[in-house]
Amino acid sequence: MDLTRKKKSVIAFVDGDRGGTIILNELQQVAKLDYIARAPEGFEVEELTRKQLIKALQNKRSIKGEVIEQVEPSVPVPNPKDDALTKMLNKVKIKNGKNLMDTVHSIQAGQAIGFDKEGQKLFEIPVSELYEKIENHADLQGLVINGILSERLLVLLMKMNVSFVSCRNKEEDLMIPNKLSVYFF
Repeated sequence: MDLTRKKKSVIAFVDGDRGGTIILNELQQVAKLDYIARAPEGFEVEELTRKQLIKALQNKRSIKGEVIEQVEPSVPVPNPKDDALTKMLNKVKIKNGKNLMDTVHSIQAGQAIGFDKEGQKLFEIPVSELYEKIENHADLQGLVINGILSERLLVLLMKMNVSFVSCRNKEEDLMIPNKLSVYFF
């Protein structure tokens, strides 16, 4: 903690989960912090991409709770991941992919949202209820989940002939069949 006393400004960069909150509380007891930067909810600092790291640091907060000014670029920067998502949606022939793309960018933690072939929203439910309720939607073509693609869910989706899934991650060593397009956000 001597290091924090020698520096003019100290930023605590913590995980975006409960563990990050616990570490932050402990740090505040033993060190003088000026700013707090958090990884996005559900992410650990080690998992972040360069872009996510920079964004999290730009969104740092003063320890007193006031938001630090951030400089936004005047010209929107095109996201190459959006191009990949657009191509994938065209490949699986989901019309009106804009609804689906907007959902990928705005989905809340723990949510699952289903879409039909036309790109219309069929349901929005907690991931915890997905296994019980998904079979009620025979016209499901696309699924966006803010969670992990498991083998159990993959088997269910293949049985229902779903063509597209967007999720945060997948189970380790999970083999994805060619007839299912998966986009990780």
